[in-house]
Amino acid sequence: MKVQNNLTFIVSRNYGRPLSFSLPVWRIYAGAAAGLILTSGMILLSLMYIFSSSRFHQMERDYQKLQEERDSLREQVVSINLRLFQAKEEWLLAGLIQGAVPEAGIEGDGGFGSDLYLPPLRIDSYTTRVNGKSVEISFRVINQGDAKSTGGGFLFAIFENEEKTPSVYVSTPRVKTNDEGFPQTYKSGTYFGRVRRAATLRRRFKRNSKEEYFTHVTIYMFSVRGGLMLKERYPLEKDLFFKKVPVAKTQKTSNL
Repeated sequence: MKVQNNLTFIVSRNYGRPLSFSLPVWRIYAGAAAGLILTSGMILLSLMYIFSSSRFHQMERDYQKLQEERDSLREQVVSINLRLFQAKEEWLLAGLIQGAVPEAGIEGDGGFGSDLYLPPLRIDSYTTRVNGKSVEISFRVINQGDAKSTGGGFLFAIFENEEKTPSVYVSTPRVKTNDEGFPQTYKSGTYFGRVRRAATLRRRFKRNSKEEYFTHVTIYMFSVRGGLMLKERYPLEKDLFFKKVPVAKTQKTSNL
């Protein structure tokens, strides 16, 4: 008969029978080893946290700083993009007023070229629909260039109430805007696909109250790389927002 090494524990009381139980020695050793390993692991993790917490917090501060720098650079790029777009429109308008397109500069001087500059997209007409709960704008976009070159992008509709001081802006989709209502992150816009000839696009959002109204809407359309392809600001009829029944107003645009 094989004899096993056991440890017997006896718990005695002042009265009654004493309690006793036995455990094999190997189980006690195994339990002690497991407890020692678990305790050592917890101590090791605690030491690792103590020594790495400062580095972790520094990495977190560095990451936040990089995010701030990224947002600053993104805002600068968007601002430069907007100024370039406006400069092209002013150049085109100046040529039409004078009865001729301005001559191109010397090759390599950064001129716009001898061809008439036309934005790749234009809005032909837009319809505003208002009811007690929501506002919707739908607009027809016309491709003015090569369909292959207009490969979709991102869309914003920025509703503005210029009668407030300062002006109030509500964007759809939601995005942070600067003081002039310009969207700060173009990739937050609603994606639209390639416009081959024409396409009707829509944006809609819920009103905060029946008293909320807007005086203008600005449409922004960015390319997939962030280039500003279209920026148009249109007036809205204030009376549309205070009708008792849902109403719609379609207006033709006067884009050049």
